[in-house]
Amino acid sequence: MSKRDAVLIIGGGLLQAPMALEAQRLGLLPLVTDRNPHAPAFAHAYEHHILSTSDVEGHVRLVESLRQWEPTTGVHIIGVVTCGADVAPTVAAAAHAAGTPRIPLEVARMTHDKAAVRIALDTAGLARYQPRWLWRRETCTRHLEAEVAETCSYPCVVKPVEQRASRGISLVQERQALSGAIRKAFEYGATYLIEEQLRGTEHSVEGIFDTDGALLWLNIVDRFFDYSSGVPIETGHVNPGSLVPRIGTAVDRMFGNVAHALGVTWGPFKMDTLVTPEGHPKVLECTARLSGGWDCQGTSPMTARNPMRALLQLACGLPVDAPLTWKPLQGYSACAAILPQVTGMVRALPARWPQMVMSYPQEVMWTIRPGDTIAPATHNGERAGFVLAHAQTYADAWHRAKSAADALADAVEVIP
Repeated sequence: MSKRDAVLIIGGGLLQAPMALEAQRLGLLPLVTDRNPHAPAFAHAYEHHILSTSDVEGHVRLVESLRQWEPTTGVHIIGVVTCGADVAPTVAAAAHAAGTPRIPLEVARMTHDKAAVRIALDTAGLARYQPRWLWRRETCTRHLEAEVAETCSYPCVVKPVEQRASRGISLVQERQALSGAIRKAFEYGATYLIEEQLRGTEHSVEGIFDTDGALLWLNIVDRFFDYSSGVPIETGHVNPGSLVPRIGTAVDRMFGNVAHALGVTWGPFKMDTLVTPEGHPKVLECTARLSGGWDCQGTSPMTARNPMRALLQLACGLPVDAPLTWKPLQGYSACAAILPQVTGMVRALPARWPQMVMSYPQEVMWTIRPGDTIAPATHNGERAGFVLAHAQTYADAWHRAKSAADALADAVEVIP
């Protein structure tokens, strides 16, 4: 590996900053793109470019320009990656332009489209892994209300096709609320899904396939949600999760079957899943990337496992460390969201840990700062921050993270 070998990291937010630091530890030059000129990961970049992460053609032009100037700069792109950002088509196209390892662009596009995923899984005979669903672009009519009642039943979930972090999602309890939910979904795109609302426990399943299609990394975390506002707000997770071996094996099998059906045989793949009370795993969403929510970035490394490092090595054509699934687990870690239940302007963030949680070892990441206007979160992109904690037991890890997050939420100073 040359001292001027670089990796292009698409996305410069808080969730991509740890990947830029990991690239540095591998001796790579992080080149980071984001449309935000003040993106946090830019602080760790060798070079940054202000460019929207959804601008596929812009990233292809950027790669071509960097390659053109390589004889002068000596900077050679040997990989393209992201984590926690839903930009699989951008990553695939930029990697193709750079001539680096990647998944095919058509596969990346499919995993980015929730309706295309539903169609592909039904076509592959995997309807058992799916809720009952409809794909629509029409406004609400009595005919549609009746079709939903017959096909999906109420309550149901309405969601935009190409959004993440619960943006535009509504939990529809009865027929009369369907019209408003569809109008909300239209704010985020021209098409939407209506799905049966499943009951059960929720989990995130994350994996990385090597060049031979074998799993380098497979992990399941338990996810917790608050549905009281009519929108699924994730309050946190514990890593690794607590599924009994029989159910965990069924989830693992579903992960492999779904990835194969979608054509993902290389690189990262992530599924949001639900396990019904009867023990049947279901696919809620999936995409060709590493996780967000401080899973691969924080709680996995806290237990001495680092999927970001493995993906960087794989995407850059470097020797990959021993499969992470072989590594001994070191305790449990948890992430809890900081969720102030107030509306107003932030005057100050807590300067010190509240006394009740000062003895706990934690990391805190704020997404708000003084001067910001806040309100109770309406989707997962509006959480005020996160607390990460580690302990030797599952229960202790969650208690430490959640109690600290709740205390910090109460301590945020807000001007009404």
